[in-house]
Parts: sequence; structure tokens; C-alpha cells
Amino acid sequence: MFAKIVNAVELLTAVGVVVVIVFLFANEPGSAGAGGPGAQIFQANCASCHGANGEGGIGPKLAGGAVVSDFPYEQNQIAFVAKGRGSMPAFGGSLSATQLRQVVEYTRTGLGR
Repeated sequence: MFAKIVNAVELLTAVGVVVVIVFLFANEPGSAGAGGPGAQIFQANCASCHGANGEGGIGPKLAGGAVVSDFPYEQNQIAFVAKGRGSMPAFGGSLSATQLRQVVEYTRTGLGR
């Protein structure tokens, strides 16, 4: 009987260790889940209109693949973000070509599909 209890405690301990390790790696700073520089650029420049998670607001919804439907070609979206149109401001003067590509990539992949 005592051996069964010890085995159960060992099993629960092992499962607990595995869960902790998974959470450590899943929440590691700079991981793909964090969105990297594209997420930071989005939060600093886009979230005030498009929502923190791309859910929309003053600007249209970008999350859930909505932006990919509007811009099937990534280069067209980069040009739109750089030049702006209507109520969308132009970011080509304030973001580098690399930053434009990073934020567009984030809106296409990091905001959910």
C-alpha cells in the first residue's frame, strides 16, 4: 500500500515538473509567441486605432486573417502602411523598410488566423 502511494506521489511530481518546464518555455521573453519587434512596433504605432489585439476600433479589424483577406499580397500591404490612404496615416517616413516589413508580418501571422 505504501509503495502505491509513493509511486503516485512520484508520478504527480514528475507531471508537475513537466508542466512547469512547458510554462517556462512558453512564456520565454522574445519567443515567437511574444511577436518580437513586429509586435512592439504594432503596439507603439497601430494599436491605438486597430486595437491591442487587432480586434478593430477606429481602424478596421486586422486579427483573425482579416488583413490577409484585404491584402492577399504582403507587398501591397507594406505599400499601404508606408503610404497611407484616407484615415490611415503614412508610416513610411517614421518606420524603416525593415520595421514596415516586421509590423506587416506581425499583423499577418501574430494576430491570429
